[in-house]
Amino acid sequence: MNKDGVFSPEDTSQEVARLDRPSNIISWTPDGNYEFKLTIPPTVYPPREDTELLARRIINLGPGRGRNFLEIGCGSGAISLLASSLGWKVSACDINPFAVVATKGNLESHGLDGQIKEGGVGPEEFPFSDKFDLIIWNLPYIPVTEVNDVLGPMEEAALLDTDEKGLANRLVDCIIGNQLLAMNGKILVLGRNNLYIEKNIFSVRKWDVIDFEDGEKLAIHCLWRPFENAVNKYVERTGSTNDDVMEFSGIGSHVYSSWQDSGRGRRNRKWHSIEKSYAGSWVIAEGVDINPGLIQLAGGLAFLNSIEDNRLKLKWPNDILYENRKICGILVEGRSMGKETKVIIGVGINLKGDEKFEEFEIASLDEISNISHDIIDTRLNIELSSLLEEKEGIPPVDFEGIKKQVHDLMLDFGRPMFKGKIYQKFELNGRGELVLEGLTVDDGEEVEWV
Repeated sequence: MNKDGVFSPEDTSQEVARLDRPSNIISWTPDGNYEFKLTIPPTVYPPREDTELLARRIINLGPGRGRNFLEIGCGSGAISLLASSLGWKVSACDINPFAVVATKGNLESHGLDGQIKEGGVGPEEFPFSDKFDLIIWNLPYIPVTEVNDVLGPMEEAALLDTDEKGLANRLVDCIIGNQLLAMNGKILVLGRNNLYIEKNIFSVRKWDVIDFEDGEKLAIHCLWRPFENAVNKYVERTGSTNDDVMEFSGIGSHVYSSWQDSGRGRRNRKWHSIEKSYAGSWVIAEGVDINPGLIQLAGGLAFLNSIEDNRLKLKWPNDILYENRKICGILVEGRSMGKETKVIIGVGINLKGDEKFEEFEIASLDEISNISHDIIDTRLNIELSSLLEEKEGIPPVDFEGIKKQVHDLMLDFGRPMFKGKIYQKFELNGRGELVLEGLTVDDGEEVEWV
């Protein structure tokens, strides 16, 4: 393959020569309860450590119960065999015709069924039009800049990611464009640990990670529709979106508005709503085991992830500042009914800077970004889901990861001064409280940042 990622005549000759080699027959055991004998042609990707990582996750997801399963880039068919044996209704595709033949043959030799076609994610028409409950792709993960002589033409080309947009994002476009994902469906993408996936449609959370001796890390990334079964309601004007959303049950139920007359912040202070502002509230947790402190920190992180501008700073615990002026506030409220608690997270954002207040100066989002009311709501919904949504079939919430990201943002903002003493080192505990050399502080109003 040349530097432009195109097969040369020399590569083609090598590939034809490889076809004369005999197929390999291997025994593949993704875990102690499953074993498959696979026939693998010389130009087809064999199961490796990344395949086994994906296999273990699929096993952990449990029985397929006849639900629709799609594997893109099926290679030898190892994952499709496993899925079929677990009761999934399997469809699979690969751009390599020998992989298609190998997958068909390996399914048949084990008495398993599957619909296998040639094709994949690309400019050609996608080979399937069904709706799938689980879609997986073990992505090519080596950039062309890292190709060396070890890589052969077609056998190893499946490892290369030559797409500037990123194949994960091409996959998302393909799934949306062909309406491939069923209601409450999931997508598993195995790729580099730092794989970038645009969060315009789906929530994204990392699941399993594998470390290689050379320092390379691969991870399974899970994608799903944010708060798919929840209420989502817009009101032009209201008293308080936090109060409004309390009427609804179900995680992710959401009310947002352009104006609220009775918005509030911490200590029940009034949130001054201005024209063309944003107010949104979510039911973020229901039950008895809830951590409102970390939920509040995740709200600030969700806003920062939605805008992606390093000029924005997080002031612990619930304010986002631009040039030391408040641009966004986060409020978490809980209400108990019997033994259960419902936790609401509210986000208030100044979108336009047309209005001034004598007692304080505010910043507005239009100073740094031209994002519409609806787009910021969509992004917040995705980011909050990516950070906090809990439901069957997705990775658990990574509160430790949230805490670390917020701690790094706090370090970027400054150092805390509490009762006249500046602390160079600080931590966040499991409740999202500030810990200063053994002292626990739960009220940001008692802390100055220098």
